[in-house]
Amino acid sequence: MQFKVTYARYWPRRRRLEFAATGERDGCVFTVVTEVTCLKEPTTPEHIHLVALARLTEIFRQRSASGH
Repeated sequence: MQFKVTYARYWPRRRRLEFAATGERDGCVFTVVTEVTCLKEPTTPEHIHLVALARLTEIFRQRSASGH
């Protein structure tokens, strides 16, 4: 899976990182906008990328409505 985080914003009071990512997986182009709870603020672009990778992996492991 290849992706790029195109937008990220951390909300300290809620300890939530919201982000948008676009990329390619198995030949399909995707755009995902979601949020995730963080125990600590992701302070570098590398940390944001790792948080996004973990969340995208979780999203793509879920079965879709079509069963794939």
